[in-house]
Amino acid sequence: MLRLVENITNMRYASLLELWISVILGFAAGYFLLTAFVPKQGLVPLAGLPWFYQLFDSIYFSVVTATTVGYGDIQPLGFSKVLAGGEAILAFFIFAAFVAKLVSHRQEIALHQIHKLTFEDVFANTREGLFIIRKDFDHVITQTEHEGGIAEHAWENLLIAYREGQTLMEQIPDFYDAEHQLYTIDSRREQLLKESVHRTLHRINQMLDVFAELQIDWTAHAASATELQNLVIVVERIMPLWREKSPYDEIEPFEEILMLNRNIHQRLQKALPRK
Repeated sequence: MLRLVENITNMRYASLLELWISVILGFAAGYFLLTAFVPKQGLVPLAGLPWFYQLFDSIYFSVVTATTVGYGDIQPLGFSKVLAGGEAILAFFIFAAFVAKLVSHRQEIALHQIHKLTFEDVFANTREGLFIIRKDFDHVITQTEHEGGIAEHAWENLLIAYREGQTLMEQIPDFYDAEHQLYTIDSRREQLLKESVHRTLHRINQMLDVFAELQIDWTAHAASATELQNLVIVVERIMPLWREKSPYDEIEPFEEILMLNRNIHQRLQKALPRK
């Protein structure tokens, strides 16, 4: 029984409609045969009428029974009552399954749209966040070149930028929901995201180049150096997962991003004291 219910609920809309019509016609045939050959078990007042009237009224009675209208102008006798009860239950269940499937489909469409809008918003915020932290790096570069050193508030800005970068990087794999097929960014958006990540890591390398030229010990601020290490670790962990989830065959941009990240990692290894 449970298997039957599951099979019905999994049917397509057209199949459910065909099944509902088949039930109506099948029971109509039963009413017609009973009325024609066993009048006391059939429908009244159809006994004695020409066969085509009996057939038409049997179909009519089956329709009003399946739709639970029940005008009462035709009544079942004997075994026809059992058929009428069974038809009412079965037809109502099929119709309910059809309505439930329709509502569920509408809900799935609405859920998909909500997820799409949410991911679009997160995608825009991610690119905007990467742009903002690049501006922070630019400000530090400009200030360092003009003043020959890094002010205390600039260290704090770097610390916050590194932490924000970690959060933004960790969100990237969430843009690919292959399991539930809710949302996956297209190739154009993915390219924009790769460019944002590439530019961000390139900007960090540029900033470290400026520190090296001006002989600034950027590891003296231990907290920011630690957060930069954490950012490198996050990128190293996220990139293989990102490449695996991406449905597009563009390996070179991933390799370029990893190369920039490894450059930062090498600078950290050289600059930080060995434990």
